[in-house]
Amino acid sequence: MTWKNFLTKENLKKRSIQLIILIAHLILLQWILYTLYEGGVLPLTTVMLHFLGISVYGAVLIRTCAYIYKREFLEEQKKNDAH
Repeated sequence: MTWKNFLTKENLKKRSIQLIILIAHLILLQWILYTLYEGGVLPLTTVMLHFLGISVYGAVLIRTCAYIYKREFLEEQKKNDAH
């Protein structure tokens, strides 16, 4: 794939979704780093709540990504079957 074909009218929606997913992962990474960095000075319950939130956020993020790409895969299969 060349850079010229990376962003076109046809795949603008797909690239936008990928950008949103990337930003969501970077937010999760920042939250993990913050929790690990501040974990020594925060109360134990606060740290545990942060890790609980991180795990829920991560699980929702994984499930959402899987749903999006499965839907995209099925739509592409439908197009290929129609031709």
